[in-house]
Amino acid sequence: MKKLVRAVVALTVLALGVVIVPPAQAKAYTPPTGALFNIPNGSRTQQRAVMDPIMAAVGSVPAGSIIRFVAYSFSWQPMADALIDAHDRGVQVRLLIDSHTETDQIKQLKKELGTDKGKSSYIRTCKYSCMSSKASFIHSKLYLFSRAGDAKYVSMISSANPAETGISGSWNNTYTVANNKTLYDANVDNFKDMLPDKTNTDYYHAAESGPYKEYFFPRAGSSAKSDTFYNVLSDVSCTGAAKGYGSGGKTVIKLSTYYWTSLRLYLAEKLTELAKQGCLIEVVYPADNVESEVATELLSSKKIGVYDGRNNGRYPHSKYLLIDGVYQGVSQKPVYTASQNLTKTSLRDSNEVMLRIDSRDPITARVHGDYVANFELMRSDADLVTSAAAKTTARVNSTGERVLRDNSADPDE
Repeated sequence: MKKLVRAVVALTVLALGVVIVPPAQAKAYTPPTGALFNIPNGSRTQQRAVMDPIMAAVGSVPAGSIIRFVAYSFSWQPMADALIDAHDRGVQVRLLIDSHTETDQIKQLKKELGTDKGKSSYIRTCKYSCMSSKASFIHSKLYLFSRAGDAKYVSMISSANPAETGISGSWNNTYTVANNKTLYDANVDNFKDMLPDKTNTDYYHAAESGPYKEYFFPRAGSSAKSDTFYNVLSDVSCTGAAKGYGSGGKTVIKLSTYYWTSLRLYLAEKLTELAKQGCLIEVVYPADNVESEVATELLSSKKIGVYDGRNNGRYPHSKYLLIDGVYQGVSQKPVYTASQNLTKTSLRDSNEVMLRIDSRDPITARVHGDYVANFELMRSDADLVTSAAAKTTARVNSTGERVLRDNSADPDE
């Protein structure tokens, strides 16, 4: 059986990635609370700056503890080896992976872990998402550890799948919350709620602990007012930011997304409304994954900086919203991040999570700045969009095709 020589890694978290200390210099890896970002056009270390810490955490879980993964794709052999190695040393390994494809690594994990959810280790999937009978996906990226190194109750909440596309092909981020039982328990409950593969599209709820609030989807509803993302944007005021917030008293909004369909066009309309009110807004996305109606709306105000990040095979895969200014009537800098694309399916049918990080807490004071630095690096690898027709691939012409495309979560994976 193939074994992994368990890497033991010390990490210094930087706004642009991590510095990895060679295995011989450390004995165990304890995941620190904070943000991680990969750089797909950087060195191999920078490319793996999100995935290596997850793998290092897997290698630092003691026997008898539990690893739980939720992911859309799984095709990275080193992670499969690490999980099998953990299982061999007595760790309980439990995986929920979407059914859209079965890779060699998934087949290997099925052979090693089994598929019986009544056992202590297994790999499982659902027909669509685990809570919908319509075309949808297990699309959360959750890496959960009951213990890793000296940390307990570790939740690594990510945009990255264990796949080479999430390493060298796309921009991704992970936010780790260590030693937080409330958030960890909420994520474990979410995992357990998915296992029955039983329709429940009215699953939406949130868990809150300290500076964190995590939202779990799918969310029932049919209007913009039942869209969490829309409600977040509706709580933004564009003027009156206190000193040290925003720019010149105006609120600054930065958005990175991977997929945006016209079935949530109202989000683009909300952004253009905010731009008219004085908000300073920038958006980065892969233009061929954004429907022309959305791009046309964003460009219509002539005040929103829109950037196409599809470049030499690379693309933005992070899904985050950064606000710097007046939010909910107070000057602050919240970060919203995790797995959800701006599609109807991701909101109403798929298993998704979204994490809010309140940077007013001393623990998270630098988080917004870390994400801004990552956004600016990603934007520097993108092209300014000036014409929706020129930069957006028009792949849809009918309502039916829009729905079909909306049900395609990650064509790059």
